[in-house]
Amino acid sequence: MHELISRYIAETVRHLKAEERVEVEKELEANILDMLPENPSDNEVEQTLLSMGSPSSLAAKYRGSEQYLIGPATYDTYIMVLKIVTLVVSLVILVFTTLSFFLSPSGLSIFEMVAKALASIFSGASGAFLWVTITFALLDRYQVKTDIKEWNLPELRSLEEIPTKEIKKKDSIADLVGLSLFFLFLGFLYMNSDLLGIYTKDGEPIPLFIGTSLRPYLIGWMVTTTIAFFVAMLKMVRRRWTKPLLGFSATSDLLGVFYFFFIATRWQIYNPDALLFFNLAIEQWQIIIKAAAVVLLLLTLFSIGEDTYTTLKRTEPDESGKVPVR
Repeated sequence: MHELISRYIAETVRHLKAEERVEVEKELEANILDMLPENPSDNEVEQTLLSMGSPSSLAAKYRGSEQYLIGPATYDTYIMVLKIVTLVVSLVILVFTTLSFFLSPSGLSIFEMVAKALASIFSGASGAFLWVTITFALLDRYQVKTDIKEWNLPELRSLEEIPTKEIKKKDSIADLVGLSLFFLFLGFLYMNSDLLGIYTKDGEPIPLFIGTSLRPYLIGWMVTTTIAFFVAMLKMVRRRWTKPLLGFSATSDLLGVFYFFFIATRWQIYNPDALLFFNLAIEQWQIIIKAAAVVLLLLTLFSIGEDTYTTLKRTEPDESGKVPVR
């Protein structure tokens, strides 16, 4: 069977329930082969698959009943966004609620704390479900397009690249959760710069930073984190590497590294008492920070290089040795 047909079927059944995939795969394969001559050319295969519509729209037809508040055209995007928003909101609320117990002791028992945390998570998740559902219902009601991809010949041929250029969903989710928690941490640090410090058993905490000097830089760091969050969302939606996406991702990564280096070398933000606690002179601390920045930059460049190779390398040939047509 033609390699592109296999990719098209695989992408179609990916949108279906696991128990439906085998049967639909067989049926779809038979239907496509019936529409083609005995030894079809690449052009004949491409035109046939284009005429069948995008894999997501074809999968919607196989689902059967279309009695949805969210129509089948936007259902996949809705589910993906709902999962991401619910997960991120729940984790942020959990961290925020847990920290509030320690920063503002209220005399609650451990069971009351757990109950309060679960209630907060349920409330936040319910709110996320409500607003995401209302948003997509309105988008569907007024026929606002949510699929950013057109079903055309370049998009069809790009199905061949999915195995080698795919962005794993779990990696995108991990990025979104990590960036959300980091943004929350920056917000706590902005409100209470003494939160990050050296705590001793008998003495007062020694803040690592001078709050009035650090706060202006934290705003910029929150902005770069927000940019990285939107790039991670874009990766989740696109699901595979493209040259524009690579450019956005590399720019965001380098922006974060250079802004970190910019903040870390503002020597006036460090508390001299904290450096004395570690028996470090400011000159020694400067060497440590610069070395850490160089290591971080090298790791980032290595990661960008890996993404670049994934984006630009050719699709591996199939078992017959035939490379898909470009």
